[in-house]
Amino acid sequence: MSLVISNLSIMKRAVLIIAAVLAVALQSCVYVAPDPTPGPPGRPGRAFFGVSYDNYMPYSYWDNNPSIPYNPTLGSYYPTATGLYEFEYYVNPHEYWYGTYQIFINPGGPGEPHGQPGYDGLDTYLMLICNPWGFYEERGNARLMPPANGEELVVEVNDKGQHFIIKMKKTTVHERPTEHEPKFKAQ
Repeated sequence: MSLVISNLSIMKRAVLIIAAVLAVALQSCVYVAPDPTPGPPGRPGRAFFGVSYDNYMPYSYWDNNPSIPYNPTLGSYYPTATGLYEFEYYVNPHEYWYGTYQIFINPGGPGEPHGQPGYDGLDTYLMLICNPWGFYEERGNARLMPPANGEELVVEVNDKGQHFIIKMKKTTVHERPTEHEPKFKAQ
């Protein structure tokens, strides 16, 4: 019987020791400091540009954007760099629209806490659509048309990731002769 009592007292001591160790272990807290290091910024968006038409195919087209090939596929977007580019959009052999378009790239967001990367910038798409009456854009059910002949048309968009500026004016070859060889010419 003394052997049972001694095993019992050893068991009681072991349980007390385990309980004491658990009590000490559970009372101690481990504090993890937040990681103040921000992650990398998100990638910048990309920019795309294209030339198209709706009612009448352009007679010819020229711009100084090196990303736009000669004989571009009308209605297709081409990856481009941010920048300010000049263009001429002929509606017939005698009349044309000329001006500049400027494309911006949307930056990515700043890095997030705990090393998380920031959000990626939105891509910008600009399709230059001209007809004999000039550039227009459609937003919802509204159609924005250019002003009367001889006045400069300025379209600036910075909305929902789209960021570009177009400045253009209609003229004739007699008022402003061109010196540029077209990238596209209707057959």
